[in-house]
Amino acid sequence: MNPRAGGSRRSELRSPALSPLVRPSKPSIDPRAFVLVAGACLVACAARAPEPEPVVAIAGDGPAVIAAGGSEPSGATSSPRQRPWVWETDEPRARARAAREGVPLVVYLSADWSGASIAMAREVWSDPRILLQSTPLVALRIDLTEETPDAELRAARYGATAVPMTVVLDAEGHEAARLSGQCTVEEVLAAIRKAAADP
Repeated sequence: MNPRAGGSRRSELRSPALSPLVRPSKPSIDPRAFVLVAGACLVACAARAPEPEPVVAIAGDGPAVIAAGGSEPSGATSSPRQRPWVWETDEPRARARAAREGVPLVVYLSADWSGASIAMAREVWSDPRILLQSTPLVALRIDLTEETPDAELRAARYGATAVPMTVVLDAEGHEAARLSGQCTVEEVLAAIRKAAADP
């Protein structure tokens, strides 16, 4: 075998002119297939049962306001399931709703300058046992941060001698419990049970 011919043959095999360059092609997506897959995903997502709305904290000037994402459908019967705690801030509306529904009213008087109010917001009102307690009620938060005649009148209406103060009224509007200063989750739940049991 002629070494020269072998060398020439090897160079021919490596020559770009004789061995075409093979470039990998990018996979192409058929737009129709993409639309079909996307549509199937949307249908599958829509067919799933809706997840319950999360309970969210809405930042404000005072303690966190707890609100539920949705409401029960009209005509639905009330069940003993747990319901999220929702703070009302309009006193006449909260009182009217408690009277209309025949449920206890929890009145919480607080102020931003009160360390005990801040601790209550963090340790009591955000506790899952409070947020998801099962007794139907109306919760009213009264902010006494600003020293105004209106704030003084509201504090006097509930006989607030300290801040924070939690007053629990039964369905008839009579005081069932009064918790002065910082209190515990257990004390709040006991006051709610007492108000709910009062005739």
